[in-house]
Amino acid sequence: MIYVASLAKEPDRDSGWIREFQSIGWKVIPFSTEINFSGQAIIKKIKKRFNFCKENKSCQQRLLNLAVEQKPRWIHFRLPVEFDRQTILLLKNQSIVVTQYFNDDPFSRKSPFGLHWKFRRALSAYDGHFVYRAHNVDTYKSAGAKFVEHCPPTFDPERHFINLAKGKKKFIADTAFIGHWENDGRVELLDNLYRLGFKIIIKGGNWNRAVRNRSLNALAPIKTAFGSEYNYIYSNVLAGLCFFSKINNDTWTERALEIVAVGGLLVCERTKESEIYFVDREEAYFFSSINELVEILKELKNNPAKREQIRKAGHKRLLTGNFTIKDRARQIDKFVQTFPR
Repeated sequence: MIYVASLAKEPDRDSGWIREFQSIGWKVIPFSTEINFSGQAIIKKIKKRFNFCKENKSCQQRLLNLAVEQKPRWIHFRLPVEFDRQTILLLKNQSIVVTQYFNDDPFSRKSPFGLHWKFRRALSAYDGHFVYRAHNVDTYKSAGAKFVEHCPPTFDPERHFINLAKGKKKFIADTAFIGHWENDGRVELLDNLYRLGFKIIIKGGNWNRAVRNRSLNALAPIKTAFGSEYNYIYSNVLAGLCFFSKINNDTWTERALEIVAVGGLLVCERTKESEIYFVDREEAYFFSSINELVEILKELKNNPAKREQIRKAGHKRLLTGNFTIKDRARQIDKFVQTFPR
């Protein structure tokens, strides 16, 4: 198979998929969609956003050439915003099964303008779609997709594991959030917590401008955190916070699973989908308002035994469920194995 994605390392969204496809028997040939755009900064930004330029055409042609050379049975894409309908059809004409996993919502009205246009036009050409969000199953089918299956968020046990501080157990903060800023109220919520005296860790992109003229500016500069640092922070705070992207209309995300996987206690926005995965107040905590979140944090500080009981129950639930990236790789592989050629 050829695995097509950015192959970026920070954040690393691809190595786990490649490893697990290999573990179930596929010889995997990685293909990077990273493109070195030419021109001034604004021109590069436009080219990357709209994927309509000679560099993009060259990227698509390189994949077509690789397919002719390697003659794969299967090509699987992650987030294929770079590829037009003609390219997908040319691949299928070589008797290749073509699938994709999309971890954005390509139909969101809040998405960056122009980013998903090429994928939406090519959508009906793919043999199979595996979508991150359950509500996208119907939207894909309405757009002409032949096969669509929910492939929910996952975690990678080889990347997300307990990383406790050495020596006597002591929390490094009351709560932490590691993820990007969005204009959805998360900065106001965290700022309120900070002003109430809670010790907070924030890591991720686009926060520094958002916290200007706020109490949270005391934490600036706010940088990203990946790998062992990501694990260490969520392993060693009283409460691991999880917000959902409103741009992508999320009601669940891999971050929630990762917090539990690294031995943290999940404290998460309440949605109908989130309560499918963990039982509120028994395996995790869910909140719907700043007041509810404050009460949760106070309870956790005042009752460490209960916190540990719920943390352990959540971790047990995670390890006994079908949440790993291997589970998801097998799900996609099952479709490919039964697809008529």
